[in-house]
Amino acid sequence: MPKQRNQKNRNNKKNVNIKPGKNFSRILGTKDVTVKDFDNWEIVKNNITDFLHRYGFKQIETPILEKAELFKSSFRNNDPKEFYSFISDKKEKVVLRPELTQGILRAYQEYNLEEEMPHPVRLFSVGPVFRQEKLQNGRYRQFNQVNAEVIGEDKPVSEVLLMVTAYNMFKDLGLNVEVQINSLGDKDCQKEYKNKLTAFYKERGKRSKLCNSCKKLLEKDPLALLDCKEKECMEIRKDAPQIADFLSEDSREHFSKVVEYLDELDIRYNFDPYLVRGLSYYNDTVFEIWPLDEKENAQFRYSLGGGGRYDNLVEKLGNKATPAVGMAIGLERALTKIKEQGLILFPKPYNLIFIAQISEQAKIKSLQIFEELRKEGYNVRHSFATNSLKTQLEEAKELDARLSLIIGKKELNDDTILLRDMDSGVQEIIPQKKIKSDINKKLK
Repeated sequence: MPKQRNQKNRNNKKNVNIKPGKNFSRILGTKDVTVKDFDNWEIVKNNITDFLHRYGFKQIETPILEKAELFKSSFRNNDPKEFYSFISDKKEKVVLRPELTQGILRAYQEYNLEEEMPHPVRLFSVGPVFRQEKLQNGRYRQFNQVNAEVIGEDKPVSEVLLMVTAYNMFKDLGLNVEVQINSLGDKDCQKEYKNKLTAFYKERGKRSKLCNSCKKLLEKDPLALLDCKEKECMEIRKDAPQIADFLSEDSREHFSKVVEYLDELDIRYNFDPYLVRGLSYYNDTVFEIWPLDEKENAQFRYSLGGGGRYDNLVEKLGNKATPAVGMAIGLERALTKIKEQGLILFPKPYNLIFIAQISEQAKIKSLQIFEELRKEGYNVRHSFATNSLKTQLEEAKELDARLSLIIGKKELNDDTILLRDMDSGVQEIIPQKKIKSDINKKLK
């Protein structure tokens, strides 16, 4: 009779050989979009992209991997440790993109979009970006951005268009927000101001109180010190000189126009003389969108998005000198704040109305009418950054618009609007105060 094994010993042996499994967790600085949040995530993303489509932007998608040289000198501290990089099999230094703007500009140049699209070119993109920076509230090392760029327009209405888009986008999602604005002036303004700022921080008793990062950046880029979030550095900054005192006549006039348009469009804003943003390529207007708390106070340095003018960046990347302005919106931060409010709206896809304009002042009036109709639930689109009426009407046709509202100098003076039926081509002049009733008759 074969000898039986001791069952107890066999079980013990089996238990000895069992190895405990590993408990994996996400990498520090990353975030999962779980089943619980995914519906809200999609709604927020779709509402934002829908808004950009309504404001005349075309979507583009660029690779996550780009050449490291593309982002050279983009960030104020210019620290390569912020990039996730590696050497490719072709011995090229490659990075996980730290922002979307440069990839969009590279595609703009590579595919000659200046010739392929109406001028100025309006593009937007959505996707993840990667930065090895200090973790803060609502900031991750992999996060998602929506970027919008207006390329080829030097007028202040372009900055205003982006601010109005972002402002109304967040309002429509239930968030109460405020635009923070400042002007950095042109190259010459910045050069003079940097010298003055450096001298200020070198005064007795100030330099020694700066954080280690600011001490290192003082000689390289003193503007970066204004963006520091350390308590001691922020306290010193209160007495620092303001760049507004160093603006050239052209920069001052440009910024005055921006402020004037914001007033006309009833956009809530605040002039922040120390707002510089974290990127080094900006000139003239910079802005950020801050949420407001229950008492209508801006939540200091909690930016939902921001941007500004960068007239020199396109040329730096190898193309001809081209004025441009852009903005980025952080999806994670937006979702966090929207969840706190609990109100998310869905887009309303029906009879499309296109608004066209034929002058600088008509753009401002068009923006006002656009917002009035949008808030009433009409499905409206526009192309405010385009000056050609022919191009605008071609775009309205591509969008399959039912009606177009056309505003020029004559209509402004007469308080009228030219209403065009896009199917029949029939046009009629209507009073501005009767826009809604006449549109309703046409749509029926």
